Order: sequence, then structure tokens, then C-alpha cells
Amino acid sequence: MCLGCWEEEDRPFKVTDAVRTWAPKFREADEFGPLHIVVSDWNLEDHNLEFCRNYEGATPDDKALMEAMQAMSWEERWATAILAENPDFDPAVQ
Repeated sequence: MCLGCWEEEDRPFKVTDAVRTWAPKFREADEFGPLHIVVSDWNLEDHNLEFCRNYEGATPDDKALMEAMQAMSWEERWATAILAENPDFDPAVQ
């Protein structure tokens, strides 16, 4: 996903302990698997997370990631996706 969508969303970004915990797991998720629309396309809305969590092929780890993402704020979800792709990302220099 490009940062253009992030900018269109008014640059939501908030790093928390949950983000630090789950960003590496987001990065490790199979981008061609049951979480594709979230981890590859950054469709971070509740209904997309729920769809992936309930997808027939979702593993327990996939489901745990989606549940964690659902518990996050919009800003945390974006931070998780962005930091998964670029751990050194700094929104102040974008």
C-alpha cells in the first residue's frame, strides 16, 4: 500500500505497546493468504478485519492478529501497518 492513502486519511499514526507487539506479526503474515486484504491492501476497517478473522483458512495466529487489530484505534491500526512495512518510519519527516 502506498502512503498516499495514509495521507488521504489525514495521516493517522499512534505508536503504542500494542502496535510494537503486533507490527512484526503483521509483517510476518502471509500477504497472499487469508489476511491479504488487510496486510497487503491495508483495508483496516472493522468489517475487513472481521472478514479475515472469520475466513475459513485463517490460522489461530491470523485470528489473534485480527482480534488485536480490532481492539486498536484507527491511528494504531495505521501505525501497525506502516511500521510493519517500514520499522524506521517517522511521520514527522513525511
